[in-house]
Amino acid sequence: MAEEEKTEDTEKTPKEEAAGTTEASGDTAGEPAPEEQAAPAEEELPQFTVKEIDKMNVPKLKEAALQFAGKIVGVHGMDKSELIRSLKKINGIPLVEARGASKIDRKAIKGKIKSLHKDRDLAIEAKDPVKLKRVRNRAKALRRKLVRNA
Repeated sequence: MAEEEKTEDTEKTPKEEAAGTTEASGDTAGEPAPEEQAAPAEEELPQFTVKEIDKMNVPKLKEAALQFAGKIVGVHGMDKSELIRSLKKINGIPLVEARGASKIDRKAIKGKIKSLHKDRDLAIEAKDPVKLKRVRNRAKALRRKLVRNA
């Protein structure tokens, strides 16, 4: 009986070892190599803060962007705002757009102001102080709106 148990153990052992070596060699050779190669590549790339990026001049921004060779294309043709935007995007910094063009229709507001000037002239001719004050205040508010959104 002892011999039978030994033969069963020996039969299982080579099969398990053969299966274990193929799995182990396949797993160890396949997975760690890409992780080891990916980790140094990520560590080599510099990390910048918002203040560092905003304080850089154009030549320094271009040098920093060239360090991300595969991720940023066309560095030499970019201006400062494009370089800053691309560096922030790569470093995972949320993009906060600067206060840009207004979202109001300036032509429409200017047209309203012109029509109010006509109403103002009519109110002056009619000697209607209440209507005159309303029209002037409305025109003034529209002019303020234009200035604030300039």
